[in-house]
Amino acid sequence: MGETLLGGAARSDITPPLGSLLVGYADPNRLAESVRDPLNATAIVLERGETLVAIVSLDWSIIENETVAEVRAAVAKLIPIKPENVTVCVTHTHSGPATFNVFGWAELDRKYMDVAVPKIADAVRRAYESRRPVRIGISTTHSDVGVNRREILPDHSIAFGVNPWGPYDQTMTVIRIVDETEKPVATIVHYGAHATSFDGSTKIVTRDWPGVMCDRVEQLTGGVPVLFINGALGDIGPRMANNKTVGDGEASMLEVGLRAAGDALRAYRSIHAFGDVELRTYSETVEIPYAPLPPIEGAKQELAKREPATKTPGPEMAEYLHWKAIVEAHARPPMTDKSFQQTLTQIGSVALVPCPGEAFAEIVLRIRQQSPFDHTLVASVCNGSHGYFVTREARARGGYEVWVAKAFGAQIPAEHVDDWLVESNSRLVRELKRSESQRH
Repeated sequence: MGETLLGGAARSDITPPLGSLLVGYADPNRLAESVRDPLNATAIVLERGETLVAIVSLDWSIIENETVAEVRAAVAKLIPIKPENVTVCVTHTHSGPATFNVFGWAELDRKYMDVAVPKIADAVRRAYESRRPVRIGISTTHSDVGVNRREILPDHSIAFGVNPWGPYDQTMTVIRIVDETEKPVATIVHYGAHATSFDGSTKIVTRDWPGVMCDRVEQLTGGVPVLFINGALGDIGPRMANNKTVGDGEASMLEVGLRAAGDALRAYRSIHAFGDVELRTYSETVEIPYAPLPPIEGAKQELAKREPATKTPGPEMAEYLHWKAIVEAHARPPMTDKSFQQTLTQIGSVALVPCPGEAFAEIVLRIRQQSPFDHTLVASVCNGSHGYFVTREARARGGYEVWVAKAFGAQIPAEHVDDWLVESNSRLVRELKRSESQRH
């Protein structure tokens, strides 16, 4: 392969100040009163020849497309990297700051963002400056940390709960990055489940179960940073003893986080072979399909019905603002899709596939099935957010994940967005693989 693979890792503290709104649940009075564990921006930089990539994981719930652009621009001012080669993921904690605009839930905390973005970029800079020759080891293990949360009730409706026969991604993937003496440099853990094991009514800042997992793995593996990438989380919650997918506090969070740490450590300790692997990216602009706007007259009627609920946080406010946005959107040219710059990263036998939203497990599993790579890691809520990406079957049955598309704007993803995600990303993964074979 010629060039030496280089790598480095670093971390910044991006904990919000006390008094900040905590998001994940529609509660305008949930202002941070204490910090259980600090929120982090964890960065890993890899370089081989002319290819330089940065992977960043933020302990946030959602990241806006515009914030991704801000982070990339800030990083590109500090190190010689192509902006699209900066992949920005979030862990999806529901006890972090307001980093997004969603009808009825939150408005982006601009003051916090102005402080956080430079800290994120600085973590990438320090990771870049710490790079040295590295090798990569990869392993997977079975994990039951997640469970399908779309419970079917006796009246056939869908509610948050536990669906024991519903699909979930049972594979946890661990990537070890070591130096030439096999001394740890950083660890990547990929798994898919909502970070909702902590009690959503508390006013405490926390990374939720991913934080417990990362802390324990770091404690037992030399103290180097663990970077968590959330996967198939759209319809997946944490599996807990309370038989729910929203936890009841510290006990639930420790229960899930320590179980996840045990799984991660099992995979970590099974890695004995390390290689000097390929590093490459493939980038292309894709168009995410969106459904047409509802007719204007019907939208005006829906808006009028919801006028009294304009100040009630949550679903009622979201419905009002959604129909208001539809009426306003009719004054503009119709939109059939949204552009998204998709950049895939190959690290040896791993293909990292960003997904700008909360992907259902079935979508992720289909992409993996069609991938030519040994390990295909779909990263949900990565490089932006377009809400939930649901399957056609889920759309037909309804439920929260289907309804909440209204909270993200006037238009919602098209009915066939699941098939589009599978087809487009499968094609891009094949293009990434083809670029590898052409090099050889």
